[in-house]
Amino acid sequence: MGRRKKMVERVTALMDKPEFIRNIGTVAHIDHGKTTFSDNLLAGAGMISKELAGEQLFMDFDEEEQRRGITIDSATVSMVHEYDGKEYLINLIDTPGHVDFGGDVTRAMRAVDGAVVLVDAVEGPMPQTETVLRQALRENVKPILFINKVDRLINELKLTPADMQMRLGLVIDKVNKIVKGLKPDQYDDLKLDPVVGKVAFGSALNNWAISIPYMKKTGIGFKEIIELCQADKQNVLAEKCPLSVVMNDMIIRFLPSPIDAQKERIKVIWHGDKESEIGKSMIEVDRNGKVALMITDITTDPHAGEVASGRLFSGTLERGKA
Repeated sequence: MGRRKKMVERVTALMDKPEFIRNIGTVAHIDHGKTTFSDNLLAGAGMISKELAGEQLFMDFDEEEQRRGITIDSATVSMVHEYDGKEYLINLIDTPGHVDFGGDVTRAMRAVDGAVVLVDAVEGPMPQTETVLRQALRENVKPILFINKVDRLINELKLTPADMQMRLGLVIDKVNKIVKGLKPDQYDDLKLDPVVGKVAFGSALNNWAISIPYMKKTGIGFKEIIELCQADKQNVLAEKCPLSVVMNDMIIRFLPSPIDAQKERIKVIWHGDKESEIGKSMIEVDRNGKVALMITDITTDPHAGEVASGRLFSGTLERGKA
C-alpha cells in the first residue's frame, strides 16, 4: 500500500473524532516562508519527499502561484501526527500573504481555530504580519509563533548568542504587542510565551525548529545551533530537531480542537440566533444536527470537475447527498 493511501486511511479514521482534530492556518507577510514551512510539515507526515520539501511548493498548486513564487489561493491539506501516544488529524490551510489577496485570508480564518504566525527573523514583523494576525484574532483564532530563517542571523548577520536572543526577543515582544492591543482581556491566555513553548525558532528551508521545551528535551541550545549553522551542518539540526515534530507537537498542545474552539468562535463568526437549533448544533459540534458548512475554496479537477472544500461546523455530509 502506498504512503498516500495509508495517509488517506488514517485521515478517514479520525474525521469523525473532533477532539482529535486541529484546524489550523499559516499566516505571515509575503516571502516569510509559509509555503516552504507547509511543505516541510507534509514531508514530515510522509506525504511528499523530504528532499523536495521547500522546492516542490505542494501547497502552491496553481501554475501562476508557482511561477510568481507566492500563494494566491488558500490551499488545504490534511495530515496525521502522533502526539503523546495518540493520533491527531491536522487540517492545514496555507493562506496568502500578499495584501492583494486578503479576501482569501478572511475566508481561511473563518475555517480554522488556530494559526501558526510566521515571522522572518531578519525582517521581523511586517505590515502584512500585523494585518493577517489581526484578522485571525478578530475571528477568535488562537495563535502560536514560528520565527523563521534564524540561520540568516548566524550566517549572514554574524550575531553572537546574546545578540541573537535579544533579536528574537524583540520579535516576540512586537507580536505580543499586537495581540495585547487587540485582545487585552484575553492576553494572559493568548500571550506567546517562549518559556511554556508557544514560540519556536528555526529554518523552514533547512527543515529544523526548536522551542525552549524542546531545548530541554534534546540538550540543544542557541550555542549548539550557532555552531552547527556556522559549520554548514543544519542537516544535523534537521535530524535532532525536525521541524514537523516540533511544530506539530506545538499545534496539538496549544491550538484548540473544534469542540473547545466552537464554543467561543461561533459567537463571533455567526450572527444568527445562538439558541436556535442550528446555533446550538454548531456550538456543540453536533454531528447529528443540521448541516452547517462554509465553503472556503472551489477548484477544478480535470477528472472530478469542480471540487469544493470547506469547514463543517455541524451535521454530517454523506456521499451523494446535496
